[in-house]
Amino acid sequence: MIKNYAKSKNMSVSAFLRSAAVEKIEDEIDRELYEKAEREFKDNPQDVSLDALEKEMSSYC
Repeated sequence: MIKNYAKSKNMSVSAFLRSAAVEKIEDEIDRELYEKAEREFKDNPQDVSLDALEKEMSSYC
């Protein structure tokens, strides 16, 4: 199934698996950031500046 799917997307199996793994990791990071932001907002509801957001996000990129 994996081989056929990768072939249908013109990808090698290893390229497809690498892509799927990176996507899974990115999804996990996004979920963790969302949960952290939600907890912080519940504890201290306030607006966040764009500069502060960029600084926070730079540690993940």
